[in-house]
Amino acid sequence: MLLLVSCQLSAQVTFTKITDPANPAVTFTNTAGNYKGASWIDLNQDQYPDLFVSQKFLFKNLGNGNFEQMADVAGVTLGQAASGGSWGDINNDGKPDCISASVVSGLHMNVDGFTFSLKNDRLPGFENYRAWDCSLVDADNNGLLDLFWAHADNFPPGSVQQPCKLYLQVMPDSFQLVSGYEFSEQFKPYTIPVWSDYDLDGDQDLFIGSGPGGTSGPDYCYKNLKSETGSFAMQRLTDFPFSPLQDGQVYNMVDYDNDGDLDICLTNYAGAKTRFYKLDAGSYVETATPFTVQGPYLTNAWADLDNDGDQDVIISSDGNANVRVYKNNGGVFSTVQNVGAAENGICGVAFADYDNDGDLDIYTNGATTARALFRNDSPTLNNWVQFSLVGVQSNRSAIGTTIRIKSIINGVSTWQIRQISARNSFQSQHDLRQHFGLGNAVAIDSLIVAWPSGVKQHFASLSANHFYRLVENQTPEVLSVATHEPEIVQFFLSPNPAKFGAEIKAEKTIDWVMMYDTSGRIVNLLSNIQNNSSHVEWPREAKPGIYYLKVGFEDGTFGIQKLAVY
Repeated sequence: MLLLVSCQLSAQVTFTKITDPANPAVTFTNTAGNYKGASWIDLNQDQYPDLFVSQKFLFKNLGNGNFEQMADVAGVTLGQAASGGSWGDINNDGKPDCISASVVSGLHMNVDGFTFSLKNDRLPGFENYRAWDCSLVDADNNGLLDLFWAHADNFPPGSVQQPCKLYLQVMPDSFQLVSGYEFSEQFKPYTIPVWSDYDLDGDQDLFIGSGPGGTSGPDYCYKNLKSETGSFAMQRLTDFPFSPLQDGQVYNMVDYDNDGDLDICLTNYAGAKTRFYKLDAGSYVETATPFTVQGPYLTNAWADLDNDGDQDVIISSDGNANVRVYKNNGGVFSTVQNVGAAENGICGVAFADYDNDGDLDIYTNGATTARALFRNDSPTLNNWVQFSLVGVQSNRSAIGTTIRIKSIINGVSTWQIRQISARNSFQSQHDLRQHFGLGNAVAIDSLIVAWPSGVKQHFASLSANHFYRLVENQTPEVLSVATHEPEIVQFFLSPNPAKFGAEIKAEKTIDWVMMYDTSGRIVNLLSNIQNNSSHVEWPREAKPGIYYLKVGFEDGTFGIQKLAVY
């Protein structure tokens, strides 16, 4: 097999679909509803994220790549084609709780880690409430999580008409139903509610995709006035880019170009093309990308999948089983890459580093066999860092916190932003741990954490490739959990030093070979692979010095060796 590894190919990401019949997270009998999400949440605080698969299924991460199926979340109802769940520590007791959206939605309080109790009686006016999706947020920044459910009018046809419901937790375990807004009074096709501090003023704003499902209509987006007035209130956003008619599904606020502000991505269904709005000098500019075309699209889910320092995006399309990645190359998106496929159409996509090896993995959900787990095996030497946050004055889950880091990537001082959210994908939620790719940076020069309470902390000189725990008003600590690294396989390399080429031999079947310089840059490489051996050649203009050969094997393992070129 003759393989030319170019700079373009090196930008690809590689995932392995987990099909182990002993892994219940990929073999359990799912429910039939087309529109269902998944959530990663660490229920037993062992730093291995566990998995909730809507509508009711719960899986404990055993830390060895496998999962154990636990009892279903108590009180979750079935019987609806759409359902989502949102997770956070509602009562600040150290155990994450859940709200669910279904034919009868629910508030599920965590009893002992993996056991839950239905507490709908705590919510006034909530009896038999049907919802399409839900999200947790601290909307009034009082340190207590609030609850939001979105109801899609006329779904299913003929169902009882209801608006959305927002409950503020005004005191511990005391919930107040909010009224006086379009979403709380009017019957509309509300779909996915996303909270994000889009203007970076310290409070959480609300963006409700409200797709009619094939035609265009208004979305319902609101600016939170807490920072401006000192009291919680919301103001409808009607200026551009919130004025055009959409077929809205999921809003995401992301600094895709690392320029310090948040741009907007909105996936639309078939009634409008998907939109991307770049924030440029304080004004939004509608920007064409390979994915800003007609749907029917559902989610846009953002993560740095190759740890190069900028965030890539997965777009799911209704009825399509493919995991479709658009790679971000320094603010320019590549064409779509299919990195795997479930056995049914996927809608929800959730990210977590479930095996703690320093890169983000994917879980998908949808109808029946759309549930699938994809392990990230991308061939890269890029560095990374992850943060687990614990609020004290803020809500314990730190939902609503904004994190900024600065590092030197490819010789350039680069800032990155993340926000902790309990809804950031179609009916789905990524791990609350915040992951940053660092490219060839070996350290974080600056870390700024802006907590919902108003506390702002600054830190400097943190090492790359660590999991950190940040408690509000305390200094970062390195977590003691051992990073689970893939097996490193030894291989024979000769000659070394070499001038133009070398021979590789191994005891395993070789799948690919890549060559990097000491800064992590890819070198074009010609590789003639023959089972467990390969002859490799690099360009004659390659400068003398130290390089790295990374060899990937068919079983997902890899090996790395230094190579001296003269």
